[in-house]
Amino acid sequence: MRIALLGDFHYSRMDGGTAEMLEARDAAYKTMLDAFLQTEADLHISLGDLTHGGYPEEFRYVFEQINGSGRSFIHVLGNHDTYSIPKTEILAITGQQRYGAIELDEAKLLFLDSTKEMNRSDWGGELDERQLAWLKEQLEQSGGKPVLVFAHHPVYDTTAHSTKDKLSIHPDIDIQSALRAKQGPAFYFCGHNHLNSIVSRDGWHYIQTAACLDHPAFRLIELSGEKLTIGFVTMEDETLSGHIERFNTQVKGFKPTADAQGLEEDCYLQVDL
Repeated sequence: MRIALLGDFHYSRMDGGTAEMLEARDAAYKTMLDAFLQTEADLHISLGDLTHGGYPEEFRYVFEQINGSGRSFIHVLGNHDTYSIPKTEILAITGQQRYGAIELDEAKLLFLDSTKEMNRSDWGGELDERQLAWLKEQLEQSGGKPVLVFAHHPVYDTTAHSTKDKLSIHPDIDIQSALRAKQGPAFYFCGHNHLNSIVSRDGWHYIQTAACLDHPAFRLIELSGEKLTIGFVTMEDETLSGHIERFNTQVKGFKPTADAQGLEEDCYLQVDL
């Protein structure tokens, strides 16, 4: 099984952008999305913040390209995705679910919604009691089969910056009690904090992925036999970097993250299952 995994994409309609900025934006996002979708994989997954403002036209721009690619695509909601319209409207546009599970022979995949709704002042994460109970039940039922969880927000005090304000699922929400229900190999994939980070703790591997504008790349997850391998496909070249530099500091609410790529151990992981 092979999964292509996209970090925070932040496609923005860029209100007030100059013609040069909009041209650079379109070229950069098309280059990155084409590279991602042209990569052979069984599933293509977005870790949220696919859009920057959560506007219908932003979703439509991205999903027109995705739907035309023929790829099996799953979008996890990010906080930026939910800023402008209710989640029911987002799901109607994207054709996605708020959260759910896929049972495969090799592994169980779980997709969470860690976002608030139309709350620009609080970009931190949360899970309601119903979703927490569902998560725990899914993990208990998985037995010893590998589980891969995909969510936008990190679990508090795991990956880089996850102890900072609004940069994780809120610490008062006891997601750890649900995670402890898992027996066997377990992986939690997230974005939100815009830098790569991998931390292994208490039987779980926490993998955080940088924003595409900071580190133009996407992760590849390979599950084969008794190994799970996580690597990167880098999209960066001088042309793409030049396009990004023409507009990334002018996207309101987006601040470039220094050293987003992280160390080698934040980019690659191999686990014997």
